[in-house]
Amino acid sequence: MAKLGKISTIKKEYSNSGLQTMQGGLSQRGLTRIPGTGVFKFPYREADGRYRTGLDPLASYIKRISDPTEKELEVERVTELKKKLEYELGGIDLGPRSTFWNHSLSTSADDSTHIQPVKLLDGDNFFDMSTTFQELAFSWLRVHPTIASSYQAWERGDYPADTQFYVVDDEIENAVIFKKKQLINKAITKFDAMTPEKKRKVARLLGLPVSDDSKEEVVYNQVDSLIKQTEFKSGKYQGLSTVEVFNRFADMKENILHIKDLIKQAIQHSIYRVKPNGTIYEGEYEVAKDDDVLLKYLADDDHQDDLLTLEQKLKVKKIAAV
Repeated sequence: MAKLGKISTIKKEYSNSGLQTMQGGLSQRGLTRIPGTGVFKFPYREADGRYRTGLDPLASYIKRISDPTEKELEVERVTELKKKLEYELGGIDLGPRSTFWNHSLSTSADDSTHIQPVKLLDGDNFFDMSTTFQELAFSWLRVHPTIASSYQAWERGDYPADTQFYVVDDEIENAVIFKKKQLINKAITKFDAMTPEKKRKVARLLGLPVSDDSKEEVVYNQVDSLIKQTEFKSGKYQGLSTVEVFNRFADMKENILHIKDLIKQAIQHSIYRVKPNGTIYEGEYEVAKDDDVLLKYLADDDHQDDLLTLEQKLKVKKIAAV
């Protein structure tokens, strides 16, 4: 059976106010428009003149994808699909500035050198992905700004309330879920291989409440739960991928990880205090403009005495806190 692309109508409920409206009447019959009527869609043209083709790895909508896994998969998908469709169309340029996307240049409905509009009907609209022009149509429709990328995206409010259609693409959603699970499992395996001391350092830098006395199983459970959240819900890294930030610390050189953890603990134990603009103070003395500057300073071979002094101050603070 041929693989199918699918774009469906967003079903909306209309209040029963006693007034019979056309939309209300259609809704009661499970419809959104008069049978046989539809909406014509043309490839969307960006403000810079580029067409949103669903085949452009540099497209503006891809740049706005915040999730690194989704962005990576979308870039791979559109890059491979563009090569495939250009080959099947005999070398026609499908770049975002190609005249192929300009329907006004089309001479007829049979003109295969220019894009043709697509009429979306009420209900489910299917696209046979084994047919080049239907796969091409689905490629630009699925990224059209007037068509929600999924029903969930429309429910979240990512698209205007009056959006009429959404993309039903289980393959993409499954690919994203699969990739994320792979990355999560690899991160947990990497965490398993760490020493207990390194686990504590990484956990603290992730913002978790971990001390030198925290049992290994407690540390493990906290990091495991955090990674599986897929993104930070609050704090310094809010909105970022938990796996991406975890790997940033897990792959860090041991001496840099040690110093970053030392600075983190020094702030927590009030050796340092951080002003709203990020400047770090010790008492009334300005130590550094921010933690990155302090990290570079303490990592410098010429300042190892200062590093040893900070380690000793932290040790004294911890003893006093017991």
